[in-house]
Amino acid sequence: MSAKKEIWEECTNLLAKAREGDPTSYEKFLRLVTGVLRSYLSPRINNAEDREDLVQEILIGLHKARDSYRAERHPAPWVFAIARYKTIDYLRKRKVGDRYFTTDNLELFASPEPVEEEEPEKAREILREWLSVLDERQKQILTHLKLDGMSVREVSEKTGLSESNIKVITHRAVQKIRKHFSLDL
Repeated sequence: MSAKKEIWEECTNLLAKAREGDPTSYEKFLRLVTGVLRSYLSPRINNAEDREDLVQEILIGLHKARDSYRAERHPAPWVFAIARYKTIDYLRKRKVGDRYFTTDNLELFASPEPVEEEEPEKAREILREWLSVLDERQKQILTHLKLDGMSVREVSEKTGLSESNIKVITHRAVQKIRKHFSLDL
């Protein structure tokens, strides 16, 4: 059996156990799919920081849409549909040019199945929960970067902090969220 098939079989099993209420299985699924997403995005998003940000956006999207996963179906189309939509949204929001995104690979974003629309209120609830563990400065910076779609430079200008300080605060905030919610990604 190929490594890819083994990974997706494991994802299927972990999602089934997670639906039965096993939180450890859900965490394992997220860790496993994180590696898959990094591999998926590597040839598509050239900038490593943008790629990691996008992995986090996709993981949040998967979490928000977890109720839309149909257990009788293979998880790959579901995961990649969310990854595709999140990637396209991410690129549009940031108006990223060719230096980050290779448009000649656009067909690689094709998804065999559509994903149901995510519920905005559920998404806001999850974001509020995740942001609640941060101090005000971390919350403000993450909100500007991740929700408002501002660049590091724009946040730097708005807050008066250096760009490198913005990156450090963002990194620490994400690490704090991961640690608090046991997302050992």
